[in-house]
Amino acid sequence: MDNLHRKIIIEFLSKYAPISKELEEIILEHSGIKTLSKGEVILQEGQVSKECFFILKGCVKKFHLIDGQEKITAFYTEGQVVTPNSYTDGKPSKYFLKTMEETIALFGNPDSEKEAMSLYPELASFIGLVTEKLIVDITDEFDTWVNHTPEERYILLNQERPDLIQRVPQYQIASYIGIKPESLSRIRKRLTN
Repeated sequence: MDNLHRKIIIEFLSKYAPISKELEEIILEHSGIKTLSKGEVILQEGQVSKECFFILKGCVKKFHLIDGQEKITAFYTEGQVVTPNSYTDGKPSKYFLKTMEETIALFGNPDSEKEAMSLYPELASFIGLVTEKLIVDITDEFDTWVNHTPEERYILLNQERPDLIQRVPQYQIASYIGIKPESLSRIRKRLTN
């Protein structure tokens, strides 16, 4: 693993809890980096995920297929953790995960997690702290999202994740904020005037 990737992982983890050099090495030792091609399906509806991952570089979309149409519910980019529901509950996934561009990610699986936690009890408490804080962040983000109109969602997205607006086709941004592409065009036109 190169120094840049190590730095990204440690900076992310340090936002949530203090991390010792020893714990840093344990985490990096029990995870594997993979490079995924653009357009690669990581998880299909109906599959059970055997891995969770942390994005070092790239973009992944989460979507449901409804009447043959993609309904995008999330975009994950650098510095974000993706833990599919089926990874934790063992039930078939109700959605897809697919790369939007070449993606480099640090992958973990339940077996290596259990092994590492049994060998290093401090890892279990660290992961608990990080998970707790991630849940709070996700809940806050969800509350903010559902309490805004599509136009306000677009404005928020532009303020908080401007890179996404540049990286993702506009029709997919429209799906994500819950409107048709024509409506997004009208919003964008109104906001530029």
